Amino acid sequence: MAKKSKTKIQNQPNSKYRQVKVYFMLMLTFGTLVGYAQTSLQSLVAQARTTSPEAKVLELSNEQNGYNNSLQLVSLKPSLSLTSNLPGFTRSINSITQPDGSLKFQTQSQAYSSLGISASQAIAPTGGRISLTSGLNRIDLFDPSNNTAWSSNLFVATVSQPLFQFNELKYLKPNLTTTQKLNNARYEQSVATFNQQIAALVLDYYYAAQQVKLLTTQLTKQTETINRTAYLVEAGKILQEDVDLLELERKNAENQLQNIRISLSGLEKQLAFHYGNTAIYQQVENLNLTELPPAPSKDNLQALAANSPTLLANAQAQELAKQNVIRQKQNKGLSANVDVSFGYNQQADQLAGIYENPLDRQMASLSVSVPILDGGRAKYNRLIAQNQLEQAELSEQISTQSVNQQIENVLNQFEQLTNELNLAQASITLAQNRETKYANLFAAGKITVDQYLEAQNYRQNIELTLLQARVSYWKLRYALVF
Repeated sequence: MAKKSKTKIQNQPNSKYRQVKVYFMLMLTFGTLVGYAQTSLQSLVAQARTTSPEAKVLELSNEQNGYNNSLQLVSLKPSLSLTSNLPGFTRSINSITQPDGSLKFQTQSQAYSSLGISASQAIAPTGGRISLTSGLNRIDLFDPSNNTAWSSNLFVATVSQPLFQFNELKYLKPNLTTTQKLNNARYEQSVATFNQQIAALVLDYYYAAQQVKLLTTQLTKQTETINRTAYLVEAGKILQEDVDLLELERKNAENQLQNIRISLSGLEKQLAFHYGNTAIYQQVENLNLTELPPAPSKDNLQALAANSPTLLANAQAQELAKQNVIRQKQNKGLSANVDVSFGYNQQADQLAGIYENPLDRQMASLSVSVPILDGGRAKYNRLIAQNQLEQAELSEQISTQSVNQQIENVLNQFEQLTNELNLAQASITLAQNRETKYANLFAAGKITVDQYLEAQNYRQNIELTLLQARVSYWKLRYALVF
C-alpha cells in the first residue's frame, strides 16, 4: 500500500491507479493475455467503467472512504483556534442597603470583551494531551462611573494525562490502516462485481445476437429444403405430412427467433444505459470469443482470495476483539488523571500594564476514581470481550474454509467447461457435415423427414452448446469475486 510518509496514511488511490491495480490482479489470475479475445471484452468492460452511472457511484463511494479516513486522523493532528467575544453589554439594577436601613437602587452597566488563541496536540504514545492558551479580556463599567479594567492570561501551558487506562489514541492509526485496507478491498470487490455484471450483460447480448444469426441461417436452410422437396410430393416420393412437419419446424424456429429478438431489445436498453450510446451493439456482435485464456491455477485463485473483504474483515474483527479484551482489563479498576498547568497572568487598568511584571500561575491536580460496587459490570464486560474474541477466531476459520471451497468449485467449473468445449469443438464439424448430407438425402427422397430433423437438431444443439460453453467460460472468468 502506497504511503506519503511513514507516519501519514495516504488517501484512497485515484481511479487511474485503481484501474491499473485491478488489471494487475486480472493479469495475476490469468497470466499474459496478449492475443486472446479477452482484450476486446476487457476494453468494453473498461469503457463501461467511464460511462456507467453505477461505476461513477463506486468512484464517489471510494472517495468518501478516503475522506472518512482523513477525518479520523484529525484527532491526532495539532489544532489551533481563535475565539473572541464582541462587547457584551449588560445592565442591572442592584439594591444597596443604606446605613439607616433603607434601600437604594443603583443602576450598573458594563460591557465585557475577550480575545483568545489556543493550540493543542494529542500525545498518541501516552494518550494524553498538551495545550497552550493565551487570552486578553476587557471590562468596561459605565454606571455609576466610567471605568475600564484589563486582565490577561499571557500564556498557560497545560498537560493532561490519564493513568491506568486503555490508550485509545495508541491504536487509532493502526486501526485506521486496517480499515483503509479493508475499504480498499471492498472497493476492489465492488469493481470486480461491476465488471462481472457488465461482462455478463455484454456476453448475454452477444449470445442472443449469435442465436439470431444461427436461427436465421436455419430458417434459410429450412425454406430451401421445403422448396426443393415440393416436387417430391407430386412425384409420390415423400408424404405431404413430411413437408408439413418441416413447415412446423420452420414456424417453431420463427417463433424462437421472435422471442430472442424481444430479449435482445431488453439487453440493448441496458447496454445503452451503461454506455450512453447505441454504437456499442456492433462492437459486441463482433466480439471473437473462440480463443480462450487459460484457466487460473489454484495458486492464482488463492493469491486473489487472500485480499478478499471477508477474510480481511475477520482479521480486523479479531484484532479489535483483542484490543477490547485489553481495554476491559485495564479499565476495570483504578483510574486517575493528572493535570498540570503553568503560565502567567496579570490585571491592570491600562492595556500596557498587563504586560508589566506578570504574575505566574501554577496548577496541579490528581483525580482518582476507584470502583467499589458496580454490580459486576466490569466482570461481564470482560466476559463479553472474551466471547467476541472467540467468535472472531471461529468466524475466521469458517470464512477460510468457505473461500477454499469456493476456489475448488471454481476450478471444477473451469475443468467441466473445458471438457464441454473440447467435446463440442470436436463434434461441430461432424454435425454440420452430417446435416448437409442428410438434407441432400432427404431432398432426394432416400431418408425420412425424422432422420433429417434428427440430424438438423443435433447440429443445432452442438452449435448452441459450443456457443453457450464459450459464453459461460468468459462469464466464469469474470466471476472470480471472493
